[in-house]
Amino acid sequence: MIVVESAGITDVGQKRKGNEDSLFFDDDMKLYVVADGMGGHQAGEVASRLVVETIRDFMKRPMGDCIEGELTDSDQAFSEEANQFNSSIHLANQVVYNAAQRKVSYQGMGSTVSAVYFTGETLIVTNVGDSPVYLIRNGAIERLSIIHTMLEEYKAIAPKGAKMPGEKFKHVLTRAIGTKETVRPDTSEIQPVEGDILVISSDGLTDLVSPEEILDVVNKERADKACRMLVDMANDRGGHDNITLIVLHVPKVEFGDLQPSIQKYQIKPGKEPPGEKPQIAVDYDTEDDSHRSFVYHISVDGVIIKTREAFAVGQELMLTFSVLNEQISFVVTGKIEKRNPKAIHVKFEKLTQEQRSMIKSLEERMSAVTG
Repeated sequence: MIVVESAGITDVGQKRKGNEDSLFFDDDMKLYVVADGMGGHQAGEVASRLVVETIRDFMKRPMGDCIEGELTDSDQAFSEEANQFNSSIHLANQVVYNAAQRKVSYQGMGSTVSAVYFTGETLIVTNVGDSPVYLIRNGAIERLSIIHTMLEEYKAIAPKGAKMPGEKFKHVLTRAIGTKETVRPDTSEIQPVEGDILVISSDGLTDLVSPEEILDVVNKERADKACRMLVDMANDRGGHDNITLIVLHVPKVEFGDLQPSIQKYQIKPGKEPPGEKPQIAVDYDTEDDSHRSFVYHISVDGVIIKTREAFAVGQELMLTFSVLNEQISFVVTGKIEKRNPKAIHVKFEKLTQEQRSMIKSLEERMSAVTG
């Protein structure tokens, strides 16, 4: 059983005439959503509201009630609930996009979204845009979401020593809900720990209040008071945008005799996950460089490799897999399909039957380690 206690607040700020942010939080559903809308003639307000309502209504429905086309292709790296959560994001994108096509004054509207959902075993974070999600654990703060702006995207792929773009690119979104017919959210799924605190916010807060300041406030105050204090801090510093946030406390996590079926860890540089060390190693080579790491998940569709190296989506790799302490090794090729600051998702290309058999064998070994 996972217990969550939350509070949320939205504020117009000091400069804007209207509030284009929307939020939803429900401790019974264990669903928490912040959306930051954009677009003229109040279209941003419409977009963010549609995002929140669509996700809320979709996650209320049992999986069996979903109609054809509402559920997107599942990712084996995630639980069924996480795949359902991802489908809610895709549906929200369709709803906003279609609304924008039907009404002239809504054309060009869109929204960011950052959302958290708790299953019986895990904590799922998904986002599109630049509204951050922070995890406070063991006295430290860490951003779980991926920031989809031109500045952050360039930082992720730029070679060492490269000149960074100017601050004007800080708020130029590379992804948003409703601006295109399809969208790709970034999603992670981890195990919650008793005492965790999460903060979901629009950038109206984080442009003016640092992660360290957020950490200090939420560690000292109840969720409702922390929300009010953080909004006041942003407004005192100019409040140039709408300010929205949700603070979540996790006072209780109990699995009883049941062992969680998924074990994904937040990896720090140079450290391995708790418990047994990963057994599947991988060497992955580009035309210019070679790297070595360990595998989060593997199947015949692809592999998730933990790494903080900068790679571009679409980049081709040659991968050599081996099982530590055993004479097993083989080579495949693949292309980077997704990335985040801690991992890359590589899709395999043109597997032979022998390679498929070897990969299935590794998948079984991974299940034995992480199951």
